[in-house]
This record gives sequence, C-alpha cells and structure tokens, in this order.
Amino acid sequence: MTNVLSILNYTWELLTFYWPRVILGLFFAFTFTVITVKRDNDKNKFIPRLLLLFITSGTMISIINEVVCTKLLSPIVDSLVTSLSSEGKVGVMMVFRLAINGAVFIIPMLIFSKVLKEKPVTAGTIYLMYVLMDRLGIVVGTSALSYFLIVFLTIFASVFISKSSIQEVMRQTRNIEWGPVFHYQLGLFILLDTLYAAIYIFPGIENGVWDLKNGWINFIAIVSYSFFIAFLGLNLRVAKAQAEKMLYMQELQDGERDIIQKFAEISEAKSGETGQHVRRVAEYSAMLAKECGLDEDDVNHIRVASMMHDVGKLLIPREIIEKPGNLTDEEWEIMQQHTEYGNQILSNSGGEVINMAREIAYQHHEHWDGNGYPNGLKGHEISLYAQIVSVADVYDALTSKRAYKKPWDREKARAEIISQRGRQFSPELVDTFDKYFDEISNLSFKESAKN
Repeated sequence: MTNVLSILNYTWELLTFYWPRVILGLFFAFTFTVITVKRDNDKNKFIPRLLLLFITSGTMISIINEVVCTKLLSPIVDSLVTSLSSEGKVGVMMVFRLAINGAVFIIPMLIFSKVLKEKPVTAGTIYLMYVLMDRLGIVVGTSALSYFLIVFLTIFASVFISKSSIQEVMRQTRNIEWGPVFHYQLGLFILLDTLYAAIYIFPGIENGVWDLKNGWINFIAIVSYSFFIAFLGLNLRVAKAQAEKMLYMQELQDGERDIIQKFAEISEAKSGETGQHVRRVAEYSAMLAKECGLDEDDVNHIRVASMMHDVGKLLIPREIIEKPGNLTDEEWEIMQQHTEYGNQILSNSGGEVINMAREIAYQHHEHWDGNGYPNGLKGHEISLYAQIVSVADVYDALTSKRAYKKPWDREKARAEIISQRGRQFSPELVDTFDKYFDEISNLSFKESAKN
C-alpha cells in the first residue's frame, strides 16, 4: 500500500510539474491525427493514431527522457566520474545530457514520418518545430504557468496571425527546400539545449530568480528563435515563387502537348492512320524509356514528343504516302525528306517537349551502324530519344496493316527487330525490347482493342 501511494504521489508531482508540456503533446497529437485521418478517410484510426502521436510527441519523449536520466542514468554517470573535479563532473554531465537529448528524437521522428507519409527530412522539420517550442518554453519560462503562456502564445502567433503562411506551407510541401530549414532547426535545438543545460553551470538559475545571467540566456533564446522564424518565412516565399514558376512551366508544356497532338492527328489523318499509329508508338516508346532507366519526366515527355515523329509527312505528296506498291528511287528520295521537313517544322520553338520532338522527327530513321538517313549518324551520335522511337515505330509499322502490306505476326516482328541488333538499332535497346517483349505485346493488344 505504501508503494502504491508513493507511486501515486510521484505521478501527481510529475503532472503538477509537467502539465503544460503534456498539453503541448496532446495539441501536437490531436492536430496531426485530425490531418492524417481526414487525409486517409479512416475514422477508425483516430484513437490509436492519437495515442501513438501523443506518446511519441516531442514533449512526451522529453519528459520520459528527463525522468529516466534524472532517476536512473545520471546517478550511474555520476558514479563513473567520481575521480573528476566538480567542474569536470559538470562538463561530463552536460555532454551526456546533450547527446541523450538529441538521440531520443530519432525514432519518434521516423514514426511521425511514416504516419504523415512524408520524407523524413520534411516530417522531421515539422516535428522539430514543436520540440523547439517546448525548449523555448523551458529556457525562458520560470514556472509551469509561464511555460504555458510562452508556448501557446507562440502557437497563437504561428497559427492565427500567420494562418495564410501555414496554409501555404501545407500546399507547398513538395516545393519547400526542407533540408536547410531542418539543419537550421538542429542548430537552434543544440543552442537551446545548451542554454537549458546552464542550470548545471549557474546554480539557482532553475529556481526562476531573474538576474543578469537569466535575462541574458532568455535574450539569446528569443533572438535565436526569432531568426529561425524569419528564415522559415524566407524559405516559404522562395517556395511560393518556385511553385508559381513550375505552374507557368506546366502550362507551357500543356500548350506544347496540345500542339503536338493536333499536328500528330493531322499528319496521321493524311496517311490514313487516324492517330492509332502515333498513340501506339507513344505507349511503346514510354515503356522502353522507362525500362531504359529514364526518369519520370523524360518518360512523360517522350510519350508526347514521339507522336510527332512523322510530322514531316505533312509536306510529302499523298500519292507517295499511300502508294500501294514499292516506291521508285525518285519517290523514295522524296519520302526520305520527311525527316528534314519535320526538323524544319519543329525548329522554331524552345520548349522542352518540342525540342525532344524535333530530335525524334529528324533522327528516327538514323541507323546504329551509320546506314540510315538523313545524315548517316552512327551509334550514340543518334539521340537516345530517337533510338527509342525508332524501335517502337518499326515494331508498330511491321505489326500494322499498311497500303503496301499486310500486318506481320508479332513474333515475326520481334525476330526482325532482334535481327537488326547492332545494325539498324542500338544493341542495348534491342535487348530491352526483347526482355520486355511480353509487356509490349500485351500493351500492343490493349491499344489495338481501344482503337
């Protein structure tokens, strides 16, 4: 019974001392529980997630750490340095506490990252904001009530006075450079923790008696925190400007895509394909580009740009394009000019997708061994995008019905592509085509079914 009363008394003392920090932990947990549960649209996760975020909140981890260090670890460390002077013991204890105070937040931040579904540096930055508010309250506050007022006045200023800025943060999460902010926070955390450790250097400072030492520590803490808020605001403004630039570039790219699709439709309508060929080539090219290791942007760009590979045929007489038999030498020379025409049509735009389309239109009939046209380029002199589209274009041409031929069987077309390894096509691209042929074949079937 005595033990139970002792535990209850100790718990009550802890709550009496730590109650404002517990409230901050609850505020943190409730805020991000509401945000994440609403995002996931799963109300059943509310209570478990609230408990998880509360237990792993910065304030609760700090409280647990302080109790454990004070009651268990500090006496052990103290017993290990009995041979040192009093100043030496203070130094060892400060280093020990600073190291522990930083390490205990690593796992909670990773947990918060998983719950928030953000990168560790992004989630860690948000997490540390609350840790820093807690540290500021501890350093500047002289009592539980003053801590409460300092922390929640800071929250009030951040949430209500700067509400639009916080909303901007939530909208621009992907555009903000969180790395510099996170590193700035780490520096501020170490500074505030070092100021908090001044209780070991200046006896009596923890009693809240205001004097020059106390005032100077508070001044450093407040000024440092103010600089952090200013730095965060600057980073946010840069992110906003970057987001506006990205939106503008996206609008330009959308405009380019619209132009490309219209040109492609006109070009294919002239040759009787009604757009089916370019759509299939676009999907084959995107798949090959992805399997070749190109990034997501390039894959998306080539899907659109490849549609323009034969845009130069707009300037080729219809009777040559639709001729059912073999072309004469003179007609073949005229047909080959469609690559030059494509280059000319697309050469007056500086857009990224249009430039890629120009390279493809100009070079997609170049051969790996140098026997292609119009310039006899060889090997890696040929644009990688044009190499990719060349394989996709030939495969679709072989497996499609044309005015001058019947469609080939897919396996026969596959064998023909492989036979041109190192001749018409890049060896690496042919190997990729062969490796992922089943996926390309299935995609071919789906595209044909849609059309």
